Amino acid sequence: MGEFQGFPKGGAAFFAELAKKQDREWFKANKARYEELWEEPMKALLADLQAKLAKTFPGVADVKPKVMRIYRDTRFAKDKSPFKTNIGATLALSKDVRAPAFYVHGDAKTHFVACGAWTMEAPVLARFRAAVAGDDGEAFAASLKKLLAKGFDVHSHDRLKRVPAPWPQDHPRAELLKEKGFAIGYPKVPAALPASPEYVAWIVTQSRAAAPVLEWLESALA
Repeated sequence: MGEFQGFPKGGAAFFAELAKKQDREWFKANKARYEELWEEPMKALLADLQAKLAKTFPGVADVKPKVMRIYRDTRFAKDKSPFKTNIGATLALSKDVRAPAFYVHGDAKTHFVACGAWTMEAPVLARFRAAVAGDDGEAFAASLKKLLAKGFDVHSHDRLKRVPAPWPQDHPRAELLKEKGFAIGYPKVPAALPASPEYVAWIVTQSRAAAPVLEWLESALA
């Protein structure tokens, strides 16, 4: 596999067409386009990121990057469209199943990058909240505040309306305690960047800036 050269022109058009078609025969006839425009470049991007991030996050050297399937699981969905109209890929910080992961996304309109644990199983969530409320939580919140000032933001799949017991509603880190997951969204990706090899360097730079928060999170979830 060669180095990442950027996502080729035509990727947005492909997903726009797929959104209209949502037809298995059409996709079968156009699968090579998907692989050329999206899947293979994403694999190259992940390989480059893995090599360049290993110094900051040593555990990434031991994991297998994952490009998510384009096929939707429609078994319990009202929308029976068979295909996703985006590509997503992950690179975990370590082989531990609880480890946070980098997430890279592309679709017809946008690209974005994040890292964290979008959802957490109950025992992991309990560890996260205990760490947030504990002695090290203040340093974590301070590191997070600096990161938010640089254009990052916080995401999770859901959050509580009230601070969970046993912590008081006026806890100094109340907003973090309400989260049911925790991921850092990176600053907005410059429009032309994903088409360039420089996209790798941009993601690496942002990831290194986020390292204090991500390393704390990895330790808290372990």
